[in-house]
Amino acid sequence: MTVALAASTVYLYRTTTAWQEQSEAYLDDARGLGGELAATRASLVGTESELEGVRAQLATAQGRIVELADEKAQIGDDREVQRQLVDYQQRVSEAAGQVALALDQCVQGQQELIGYLQNTVTDVAQYDPDELERFRTDVEVLCQTATEANIALQRELSR
Repeated sequence: MTVALAASTVYLYRTTTAWQEQSEAYLDDARGLGGELAATRASLVGTESELEGVRAQLATAQGRIVELADEKAQIGDDREVQRQLVDYQQRVSEAAGQVALALDQCVQGQQELIGYLQNTVTDVAQYDPDELERFRTDVEVLCQTATEANIALQRELSR
């Protein structure tokens, strides 16, 4: 009887210790995911702000294009000036469209990543960490593309 009690005690002690270690590991994982989620959310806010800025710049650029077209029409320039304005408008509109699209893809990717991270923190079913990391890298590439497109737009607007 004493041997059985001692064996039960040892078993319960080992089981409790194992559960505590597992619980600490889960807690560490959850804290790490929470930090990554917070960083991704902060990045999303910055990207959304940048997207709004680009949209405002696009509206300003399009307004300026219309003003320039009006000025040139009033001066009575020939078709060449109009062609140049149309060419400029097409370049700026294309560049602005690329920036808006790239930023939109970046924002959508970040929102999807946040959803995955939230599910990983709150749900029992977890995503494959390697796939989650690949997706995070893909989202970073989308956001870098958006930044590069914005730089190209800024160059075009400064001409």
